[in-house]
Amino acid sequence: MITNKQNSINNLGGSMESIVKSPMNKDHGNESRSSDERRKNSKDAALFNSYFTVDRNALSDLISTKLHSDDFIATRTSYITIRLWFMCMFFALSVPIFSGFDFVLFPNSEALDLLVARVVLSLSLFSLAYLLKVRARVNTVRLVMPLAFLAPMIFYVASMIIVTDLPKDEIPSIFAMLPYFILAMLGLFPLTISGGVIVVVCILIPFISYEIFFVQQSIWLLVNSIWLFLLFAGISLWLQVGQLSMLMKLYRESTVDPLTKLINRRVLLRLAQRSNEGQQVYSLIMFDLDRFKRINDNHGHAVGDKVLVNVAKIIQEELRTTDIVARFGGEEFVAVLPNIELIDAKNIANRVALSISRQEIILDDDTELKITSSVGVTQRRQGETLDETLKRADDLLYFAKNNGRDQVIFDDDFSQAV
Repeated sequence: MITNKQNSINNLGGSMESIVKSPMNKDHGNESRSSDERRKNSKDAALFNSYFTVDRNALSDLISTKLHSDDFIATRTSYITIRLWFMCMFFALSVPIFSGFDFVLFPNSEALDLLVARVVLSLSLFSLAYLLKVRARVNTVRLVMPLAFLAPMIFYVASMIIVTDLPKDEIPSIFAMLPYFILAMLGLFPLTISGGVIVVVCILIPFISYEIFFVQQSIWLLVNSIWLFLLFAGISLWLQVGQLSMLMKLYRESTVDPLTKLINRRVLLRLAQRSNEGQQVYSLIMFDLDRFKRINDNHGHAVGDKVLVNVAKIIQEELRTTDIVARFGGEEFVAVLPNIELIDAKNIANRVALSISRQEIILDDDTELKITSSVGVTQRRQGETLDETLKRADDLLYFAKNNGRDQVIFDDDFSQAV
C-alpha cells in the first residue's frame, strides 16, 4: 500500500494572493511557521479546496464566483457573452419593427411616443452588444448583464405610462406581461445565485416603482403583483442555478484527470498561454517518473495508478496554491510557477524530486518500491512562445533521462553539457 500523506490542495493556480500558502509553500522553502499560521493556512486551504475536483458540489460555488477558478470564470464568461450578445442584438433589431403594430392599435400620438421609446431601447441594446463585441471581459459582462435587463424594464415603465390613459381592454396583454417575459429570458444564463439576485433586483425596482406610483390599486393587489413577480423570479433563479451546476459538472469532467485529480494538459496549456500573453515571468518544471513502464509490467497497472496518485499529491503539497500543476500525459507532470525565476525553480524541483524518492511504497508482498524522477527546469524567455518553453523543458527532461535518470537538469546545466 502507499503511505498516506496529508490531503493536498487540488487547485488550479488562480490569482488568490489572499490565500495563505501551505507550510512548505509560502516562500518555497520557508518552513519556520508558527502553529497559528499553520492552522490558518489549513483553514484557508480548505476554503479554497480544489475547484478542480470532479465530485465537488459545494453550495458556495453556486452562490458566488469567489472560489471559482480563473479558467472556469473565463469559460463561463465566454458562454454568457455569446448568449447575451445574441439576446441584445435580437431585441435591438426586433423591438423597432413592432412599432408598426403600435400605429394600428393606438392613436398616433401614443404610437409616436412608443416609437421613440422603442428606438431608445434599440439603441441602448445595440450599444451593449457593441461593448460585448469589442471588450468581452469578465467586468464588461458583469456590467452589461444587469443593464441588458434594466433597459427593457425602463421601456416597460415608459410604455405603460404612455398608454395609461387608454381603456384597459385596448392595451395588448403583451405590455403587462413584459416583466415576466424578461424574467423568463434571465433563465437562459448560468448565473450564480448572487449574480442572479442582482439582476432580479434591477428588474424589480422599476416594476415596483411603476406599481406603487402609477397604478391605482389596493394594497392587496399590489402584494399580489409583487408575489407573482417573485414567483417568476424564483423559477428563473432555479433555472440559472441548474444551468450553472450542469456547466460546472461538464467543465470539471472535461478538465480534470480522473485518476490524479489534477488538471489535464489542455487546461494547463490554456492557463500557461495566458501567462505568456501577459509577458509574466514564470518557470516551468517537467517531471517524468523513471522506468514507469517497468512498474506496470512487473507489478500491474493498479500499483502504477497508486504511484501516479501518490506522486501527484507530493507535487501539490510541495508547491504553492498559485502554481499550476497538471498531469501532462502518462507518467509526466508539468508545473508552471508564476513569478519564480530559474534558480529558485531549480531548488523547488530538487525538493520535489527528493520528496518523491523518499516516498515509501509498500507492495502486497511487503517489498518496498522506490520511485525516482527525471526533471527538466526552465524559465520563460522574453518574447518566446509557450511551445518553445515547453520544448526546452522537454529537451532538458530527456537529457536527464539519457544521462543517468534520477536528476534535475536546468538551462545552465544543459548549455554547459552541450
